[in-house]
Amino acid sequence: MKVSSFILLLATAIMSVSSVTAEGAKVRRKEFMSPSELENKRKLSHKSGKGSKKEEDPPMEAAIAPLGDDYEDLGGWVSIEYKDDDMIIDYSIKDGPKRCDKCKLVLYDGKSCDDLGDPFFDTEDGENPFTVGKGSAYITNKKGRAAGHYKIDNGYKYKKNKCKFVVLFDKKDDDRRLSRRSGDGKRQLGKGSKKDSKPKEIGCGQLVPEDGEC
Repeated sequence: MKVSSFILLLATAIMSVSSVTAEGAKVRRKEFMSPSELENKRKLSHKSGKGSKKEEDPPMEAAIAPLGDDYEDLGGWVSIEYKDDDMIIDYSIKDGPKRCDKCKLVLYDGKSCDDLGDPFFDTEDGENPFTVGKGSAYITNKKGRAAGHYKIDNGYKYKKNKCKFVVLFDKKDDDRRLSRRSGDGKRQLGKGSKKDSKPKEIGCGQLVPEDGEC
C-alpha cells in the first residue's frame, strides 16, 4: 500500500510539472511573437467574433478644376463616403465665389466634365436632392474659400455613385431650374426665368475611389 501511494503521488507531481512547463511554453511563445504575428492574431480574432462590422467602402474624391473663365484659379476637392449607410459629402474649395451661402454642389452622370449628363439621383419622390433648400450647398467666405460637410441621399449606394461627376455652381439658383436636360441636350429653364440669371457651372471633378478604378 505504501509503495502504491508513493507511485500515485509521484505520478501526480510529474503531471503538475508537465502542465506548468506547457503553460510556461505558451507564455514564452506569446512573449516572443513578432508584431506582425500579434496583429494577424488580433485580426483573426476580430473576424471570428460575433457582431463584427462589415468592411466599409473607401472614400471617393474629386479634384476640382475650373470650368470656363470666370474662376480660373478655382480648386479644391470634394469627397463622398458612406458611414452606416449614410452618404456624407465633405468639401474644401478655394478661389471660388466670395461670400456665397447658396452656391450649389450637384452630382452628375456623364462621360467627362466637358460632356455632362443629368443630375444623378433616383429618389422615391422624384425630387432632386441637390438643391440649396435640401442642404446641398457649399458656403464660402470673403476670400472665396469653403470647407464643410453634410449628409444627403440621392437614392443610390456606393457603387452607383462611383466615378460620377461633382459640379459646382456659382450663385443662388431657383431650384426648379436645375432640371434634367431636354431632348436636344440643353438644360431646361423654369417658366418666366431669364437665360442670363441661370447659375453657371464653374468647377467639376470626377469621383475616384482610393484604388483609382473607374
